[in-house]
This record gives sequence, structure tokens and C-alpha cells, in this order.
Amino acid sequence: MPAPNIENRIKHRVLKITLILLFISLIIGINLWRNYIYQGPLVHTTKVEEKNMGEKVYASGSIVLQEKQEEVARDNRVLRQTFVKTGDQVKAGQLLAILECVTEERMLADARANLAMEELEYKNNLRPSDEDLAIGKAEFKEAKTAYDNKQKDWQRKEALYNAGAISTQEMEKARQELMVQEIMFLKARKSYDILCNGPRTAERKVAEAKLERARAIVHAAEQDLARYIIKADMDGIILNLEGQPGDLIKAGERFLTLGHPACLQIRVGVSEADAARVKPGQNVNITAAALPENIFKGEVIEVAGLARIKEGNSNLQVEVPVRISVEDDSSHLKPGYSVDLEIITVIEKQRLVIPYEALLEDNGRKQVWVFDNGTARLQNITTGLEGELYLEVLQGLNNGDLLIIDPPDNLRDSQKVRQSTAPAVTPEDDLYD
Repeated sequence: MPAPNIENRIKHRVLKITLILLFISLIIGINLWRNYIYQGPLVHTTKVEEKNMGEKVYASGSIVLQEKQEEVARDNRVLRQTFVKTGDQVKAGQLLAILECVTEERMLADARANLAMEELEYKNNLRPSDEDLAIGKAEFKEAKTAYDNKQKDWQRKEALYNAGAISTQEMEKARQELMVQEIMFLKARKSYDILCNGPRTAERKVAEAKLERARAIVHAAEQDLARYIIKADMDGIILNLEGQPGDLIKAGERFLTLGHPACLQIRVGVSEADAARVKPGQNVNITAAALPENIFKGEVIEVAGLARIKEGNSNLQVEVPVRISVEDDSSHLKPGYSVDLEIITVIEKQRLVIPYEALLEDNGRKQVWVFDNGTARLQNITTGLEGELYLEVLQGLNNGDLLIIDPPDNLRDSQKVRQSTAPAVTPEDDLYD
């Protein structure tokens, strides 16, 4: 019967093929194991290379006027008159508008009248006219003559009294009349002395104090009135003028803005982590949401010496105020535009860089694994700038060196390794970074 023999031969052949395949697999496995032992684990590498790299600090803010004059109503006032309109160019000191100020004008007039009287009195006390001197001299002589006559009358009545010719009442009356006349004489002498020699120290101080007080009242009245007579504090352009003559301007309402549209600046807050890198004189790239296709230039002009606390949505943020000037010859930027800033703290240039995947840190030391002709070598390095994808290497590596990326945890110094032929994922290749 031939059928069983054919079946046995088939089984025998399948068994032989299976044994051959198992032997081949064993040989391949042994070779792979020996290759790993003698040539090391498979690693991915990347080259040390030069790339353009700098350092920037990012911030957001809004455009404001570098110099401006804003007029805000202190109380409810009617706009009496305007002398300019929006867009007019004006000079410092030019009259712009007048708010209703009848009461303030009357108070200033009264203060000036009082000052004029005080000045006249002060002048007369210090530098009397010839006529006043003549009058004062005549009044002094008249008082002196009357006093001398009264003394003589007193002496005559005193002799009569001693002789018993007049009564005590008559003698007392004569004494009182002499005292009154003496007082009038002393007053006239004092007034004449002041006319001739000026007031005494205490009286001069009183007169000067009254004059200074009158001047202070006038100055205060002028300042009070100036709040409602609006003049330009500087050369510039009327950027905004609200209301027409006769309109009521409410307290706290800004009704006039004067400034230089070409002199713009940005005020931003920089985080405390970035503030130490920002310094006056650094260049700034500026982009505005209203003009996304344009990049404007600026410069850091001031970094505040005091940080401030800004309340966020969920926590408090510490910021350092920074002022930035704006260069805009096109006059496209407007006050109030929101802008994004790139503050160039370190100028971009060619630098030796490595990806962060190659960096190891051990007790403050920074190291990398170098692929050195099939051997892994641990190398200490000194780093510089830190970018988003790369960091600068200052010492320890050369351009073109091969580094091991994401090395095995059990890798040892001077251990043999094999370079993978498959491309490693680097920051440039990672489209999802």
C-alpha cells in the first residue's frame, strides 16, 4: 500500500525543514547577541552645528503718546468758547478753549484790587511823596505847638493852684488836657518819623506780610481761573476735542487732548524673570494687531528700578515697568493700538548649538555623550544662551562632533555603541513641537 509511505515522507520532509529553520534562527540570534556584546547598543546621534541664535524677551502693551496734554473737567462746566478744532497744529501758550468761569473772574478782579491797595499803602510807607512829607511835617509841627502851649498853660495853672487861686477840679482838668495833647503829639511825631525814615522793623514786617498775602491771594485766584481758560502747554496737534460751545462738560470728562502723534512710546510690564536681561538702548521689534504686515522698530529707553504687583485672573504677578520709544516715519501707528514686542536682549549671530535632547545635568554639571568612533564618551560642557529648541555651547565641543540623543539609562563611559542608520527626531524635524 503506497499511500502511508508518501505520507511519512511528507512528514519527514516538513520536520527536516522546520529543524533547518530553527537552526538558522538560532544562528541569527547568536550572531545578534554577539554583535550587541561586542559592538554595543544602538544609539541615535546628531551633529554639533552652528546656527543663528540670539535672545529675546517677549511682551505686549499699547501705544501711548510720549508727551501729551489732557484736559479733564474738574466740575460740571459749560464750554463757553473754543479756538481750535481737531487736527489743528498749535504752539505752546496758545489759547485753546474757555469754560464758564464768571465767579473765578470776579474773585481774581477783587484780589487784584486788594493787592493794588496794599501795594500803594506799602509804597507810601516806604517812599512817601513830597506832598505826604509836607503834610506829615505840618501835622507834626501843629501837634508840637499845641503840646507846648498846653504845657505852658499847665505850668500857669499849677502856680495859681499853689497860690490857692484855682480849685483842685480845675487843676485836674488841666492835667488831663495836657495828657491828651501829649498823646496826640507823640502820635504825630511817630508818624512823621516813619514818613522820614520808613517803618520800624516790626511794622515793616507786618506791612510786608500783608503785601505778600495779597499777592498770594491773586496767584491762587489766577491758578483757579487758569483751570477754566485752557492754553497749550507745548507745541503739538489737537488730537481730540469733545463738545461745542454751549455744551455741558461733566466732572471727570476728558474733553481735549494735545500731543505729538510722531512721538510715541510703549509702556509694558516685563516679568521679574526677564527683567534682569532688559536694559536701556536695546532694540525692539514691534508688531501691531491693526497692521499685521508691518514690523516697526523701537528702543528701550527706561527700565524701572522698582517692581510692581499686577493682579492676574488667579494669582499675583510681579512685573517691572519698561518704557520703549517707537520709530514710525509712516505715521501708521496710532495711540491706543495694541502691540506685541520682541526685545532683543542679545543680538542674533552664528553660535555653536546642541539640542536639549542631548543635554545631561548631574549635580550642577552639564554633560553630553559624544559618539567617538563607535565609543560613547561622557563630556563636560559649558553652555551659554538658551533658546526654545537649542542651547549654545561655549566650551567642550567642536563643530561637527556627533552627540548621542536620548542615551540608554545604563550607558557607561567608553562603552562601545553602534550608530543607528534611522534618522533621529531633532527639533527641526519635529513638526509637533
